[in-house]
Amino acid sequence: MDDRKIPSKEIVADAIKKVLSSRKIVESQEELASLVEKELKKINKDYVVRPTRVKRVALEIKEVEVKAKTRKSVELQKIDKCPICGSEVKEMKVKNLLGKEIVVGYKCSKCGYESDLEAFLPMKYIFVWKG
Repeated sequence: MDDRKIPSKEIVADAIKKVLSSRKIVESQEELASLVEKELKKINKDYVVRPTRVKRVALEIKEVEVKAKTRKSVELQKIDKCPICGSEVKEMKVKNLLGKEIVVGYKCSKCGYESDLEAFLPMKYIFVWKG
């Protein structure tokens, strides 16, 4: 039988703070998840956590800055959710010479991600301790 357990958000946040306060910077989402899971296993050997959950929890910690290295997408894209934090994005609009509003990009009000219509997609996340 599988004995994996999912730790609470608070326990994951504490583990992220402990890892980043000692390391100061972690260069990938997968590396941070691995380090956090090692920290969690000191509390309970059955704790597991996925990299995407670690990123989501880290985004809510004020002492942690999450940076994204990006690449250009081949296609022009309309995005509804922020590719970094999953929050809703707002269209950035300007008026053209005919007075018609046109969309020139997107901006996330939660994490500050901005993209033009060429849609820069996250390739790698970097986590920095600001505390």
